[in-house]
Amino acid sequence: MIVEFTIKNFRSIKNEQVLSFFAENKPKHHTGNISYPDDKIGVLKTCAIYGSNAAGKTNIILAFEALKSLITESCDWKDGDGISCYEPYLLSKTTNEQPTNFEVEFYLDSIRYLYQVEFNKNKILFEKLDVYHSVRPANLFTRTSDDWKDVKFGDYYKDGKKQIAFFPNNTYLSKAGNTPDSPEIVRKIYNYFRRNTDIMLTNQMINIADWDNDDATSLIVNTFLEKVDLGIKKFSMEPKELPKGFRLPDGIPTELKDKILSDLSKEAMFYHEADDGELIHFSSEYESSGTTKLFRMLPFVVSVLREGSILFIDEIESSFHPHIAELLIKLFNDPLVNKNDSQLIFTTHDLSLMTSKTMRKDQIYLTKKDVNNGTTIDCLESFDTTLKDNSPFSKWYDEGRLGAIPTINYREISDAIKKVF
Repeated sequence: MIVEFTIKNFRSIKNEQVLSFFAENKPKHHTGNISYPDDKIGVLKTCAIYGSNAAGKTNIILAFEALKSLITESCDWKDGDGISCYEPYLLSKTTNEQPTNFEVEFYLDSIRYLYQVEFNKNKILFEKLDVYHSVRPANLFTRTSDDWKDVKFGDYYKDGKKQIAFFPNNTYLSKAGNTPDSPEIVRKIYNYFRRNTDIMLTNQMINIADWDNDDATSLIVNTFLEKVDLGIKKFSMEPKELPKGFRLPDGIPTELKDKILSDLSKEAMFYHEADDGELIHFSSEYESSGTTKLFRMLPFVVSVLREGSILFIDEIESSFHPHIAELLIKLFNDPLVNKNDSQLIFTTHDLSLMTSKTMRKDQIYLTKKDVNNGTTIDCLESFDTTLKDNSPFSKWYDEGRLGAIPTINYREISDAIKKVF
C-alpha cells in the first residue's frame, strides 16, 4: 500500500506536493475505509482527486507512471539514452532545467519503506531506499552519483550481490531488482511495483488473458452483470473463427502470440430474458458501449482486488456510470471484500462521488493551478473546522466554497460569439 507520494518539478507540478493516505484522525469514522498493514498506522484504501480542467489532476497519475517506469523499466535503457519521463515545470526559469524529485512511502509484507529518486534528462542524480523496522528508518542503499561503484549499502541490505553495474540513466533499484542474485528484498520491491501497480488513463483498457477460464472470476463477473440492472442474466464465451488469412507479425514471443490468438478466437454472448422467460443471447455488438466497456474491465478489477494491487484511474466517470463508480469505491472500502489491502486512486469531475456517506474528508483532494505556483493539491481534511465529517462536500464544492473550480467569464465568451455571428 502507498502511504505517501511526493512530487516536485514534474509537468504542471512546480513545488513539492504530497498525496497522503495516512488516516491519522478519527479512526472510528468510516473504519472500513482504513487498513492497518502493521497494526499501528492507518492507511486509506481509496482517494478521489478533483479539480478543474488543466488543473493537473492527470499529472499526479502520470507522475506515478513515471516513477514506476524508473523503478521497473530503466534497467533496460541503454547507455546514453535520455530519460523520457523527465518533464520539468517549464513555466519558470528556476525549474525548467532543474531535476525532478519523487518520493514514495509504501508497505510491502507489513514492512514500511521509503524510496527517493532525483533525476534530470540524462541521468539519475540521487537515489535512496530506507526501511522502517522501528520509528527511525534504516538505510538499505544510497546513491549520490552516476558511478555504480559509489553506491553505499546499509546493514539491513544483505544476503545477495549488492554492487551491480548500471548506466547513469538506470536506477539502482531497477537494475538490482532485475538481477537474479541481488538481495531478495530489492527484488521483492521491484516486482511489487512491476506486478502490483496499475495505471489506467482515460479510455485505456487493460485486458486479462483467458480470465474466463477462472471459475471464481467468471462467477463474480456474472453476478456483477446481473445485479447492476443491465438486463443481463448471464454471459458465455463462444468460439469464433479468425478472419480468413489472418496472421500475426513475425517475431512476436510465443507466449504473447498464444494469448492474442486465444483472445481473438472467442467472443462474449450476453443472455437476456424474453417475455416468455426464455433466455436469448446477443453478441457484444448489440450491447451498449458502456456495457461492453464494463464487461472488459471487470476481470481486471477482480484481479486488482485479488492481488492486493494499487490502481490509478484517470477520469473514472469516463469508464463507469456514476452508480457503478460508487459501487466500485464501496467494494475497495469494504474490508470484507478488499481483504488484501488494494488501493484505488482516481481523478474525477463527478460530484455525486464526493459524498460523506462513502468517503472521509482525508480521502478527497482538490487540485488548482496558478501561474506562480503551478499545480497545488489540498486535502479536505486541511480545510477549516466549518467543514465537518458529515458536511455536504459536493454542494460546498459546487458553490465554490472549497475552491478548485474553473473561473468562467460567460459575458466575454458570449460577446465573442455574438461578434462572429
